[in-house]
Amino acid sequence: MTIRKRVGSVLFTAAATAAVVGMSIGPALASTTHLTVKVSRGGSYTAKAGTTILTDGSGASAISVTCTSSKASGKIASGTHRGSAPVKIGTAKALSFSRCTGETLPVTTKVKSTPYSVEVTSKTNSKGETDVIITGVKVDVSLEGCSFTVTGSAPGYLNNSKHTLNMTSKLPVKQAKGVKAAKLTISGVPAGECFDVIHNNDHPSYKATYKVSPKMTIKSS
Repeated sequence: MTIRKRVGSVLFTAAATAAVVGMSIGPALASTTHLTVKVSRGGSYTAKAGTTILTDGSGASAISVTCTSSKASGKIASGTHRGSAPVKIGTAKALSFSRCTGETLPVTTKVKSTPYSVEVTSKTNSKGETDVIITGVKVDVSLEGCSFTVTGSAPGYLNNSKHTLNMTSKLPVKQAKGVKAAKLTISGVPAGECFDVIHNNDHPSYKATYKVSPKMTIKSS
């Protein structure tokens, strides 16, 4: 198997990220859309995910780094939060990833610059799903022959009936008008590293499903 293919199955995922998750770029741009976000059963929370995957690219050239699990914790205050989108509702103070690999290559991750901000940028849809993005992400990722940093905003949504935070670039929630889409960005790739398959300014996707405890609900209108 070529080095390109080995690296090409490679995270962080979480993350997220995500993961969950993650990975500095600021929060989404403010808009003129006013939101009222109501949080029930909030407070200190924990969020745990199984497999988390960070993927750069698509199709045959896609590169993925996979972690077997991810954990996050922080605080989201109960009550009503009002303001122009994005509306900050809390923080993610801690984030970690476990047993990360790129196929057979071990991967190390270092989460930096916490706490991250937890924000809502749109109205809850008819299925009870509310977008919840994690901004200010900064995660260093390294494996043999390759190192880079993931920064930015990780998009996701809360399923209020299942109490899961789903980190994904394919949001089922319609974003508020004027709000810039959340995205992650790769930087810090040294010249000649990463086998010319991971590049600076790439925008990787982060996929993870975090089970949130306690079973809070976040509804925006």
